Parts: sequence; C-alpha cells; structure tokens
Amino acid sequence: MKKHINLQLFAEGGDGNGSQNAGEGNNNTNQNQAGQNQQNAGQQQNSGQQGGQQSAGIDYDKIQSMLDNATAKKENAVLKSYFQQQGLSEDEISQAIATFKQNKQQQASEQQNANANLQNEVAAAQKAAEQAQIELTATKVAMTLGIDAKTLPYVLKMADFSKIKDSDGKISEDNVKTALEQVLKDVPALKPAKENNTGFQIGAGQQQGGNNNNNGNNVNIPLKRWNRFNN
Repeated sequence: MKKHINLQLFAEGGDGNGSQNAGEGNNNTNQNQAGQNQQNAGQQQNSGQQGGQQSAGIDYDKIQSMLDNATAKKENAVLKSYFQQQGLSEDEISQAIATFKQNKQQQASEQQNANANLQNEVAAAQKAAEQAQIELTATKVAMTLGIDAKTLPYVLKMADFSKIKDSDGKISEDNVKTALEQVLKDVPALKPAKENNTGFQIGAGQQQGGNNNNNGNNVNIPLKRWNRFNN
C-alpha cells in the first residue's frame, strides 16, 4: 500500500522556521549592541563625574593654608625648644617668640622695600638712557632738516616722541623726523631760514663774508711817496 506525502507542507514549514530563526538572531544582535552602547555611555558618564569630583575636590588655597599652619607650628616648636634650653620661663618664651616674629616681619618688609627701590632705580636709569638716545637721534635728524642750533632745544622740548618706536620697540628715525616736522608745522617761526638752510654752521658764513670783504677791499691804489713838496 502506497502513502502520499505532502512535500509542500514540509517545504513551507522549513521556510517558516528558517525565517523565524533569522529574525530571532537579528533581535539578539541588536539587543546586545544596544546593551553595549548603554554600558559604554554609563562608563563615560561615571568617568566624567569622577573627573569633575576630583577637580572640584582640590582646594589649593586650603592646601597652602595647611602648609603655612604646619610651618608656623614647627617654627614655634623649634623656637620654644631653643628658648627652653636657654632657661627661659613660659612667659619669657612667649615674649621671645613674639619678638622674633616681629623682627622677622620687619626684616622681610625692609627687604621688600629695598627690592622695590632697586627696581625703581633700574627703571629710572633705563628711562634716562632711553631719553638720551632719543635726544641723540633727534639731533641727528634735525641736522638733516636744517634746524638751527639755537632753536633746536625748543624743538626737542615741544616734539612729541611718544610714538617714535617701531614694531620692534626700537627708535625709528622716520618717526622722529615726523615728530620734528610736526613741531615746525605748528610753529613756523622755528623753521630754518631759506637763505641759511644748511643748519648747524657756526662761523663758516662769517669767515666767508670776511673773505669777501677782504676781496672787495683789494683795490689797486697807486702809492706815492710823500714829501713836503707834494701838494
């Protein structure tokens, strides 16, 4: 007797089971990945919170205060031990420690004042040297502008040299020239004369004029010997 088997039934059942298994596998993979992401996010959040707590928990001012207190206590203990060895009483020890600290503070204040005075002296010396360099450069530039030696001190005094340094912090002759020209522009009376535009010539013009006068007086005059018979 032959039995008929429906193969289509087994085929459809096989496809259904395969699809179901594949879907379950994908769901498991997604769930595992989501759990891993949540775990990583939790670790990062915990690390950030711990780092913030560590940064917020460090009080450097408090640490410095603790160190200062420890140093002061150690200093008092050393001083007290020393004065006890000298045979001082408790009251004398307290007074001696207070005197020591007062003298120490006074010496520190004097040293601080001395350092400040030294810095001020150095700054003043640097300023004087810079001013001398400015005047030297200005005098050199003034010669090229034909400024008279008599009016030069007034020009230098009136000039604004606050912007004569270049980008490198050095004195610029062009900026010095601009400052001097501005003074001559504001006060035309200080401008050099057109007929004497060479500047800083002392005595040269007088010597030349003297030579011209001598040359002008060189006139041929006939000499005649005088006697009593001449009219």
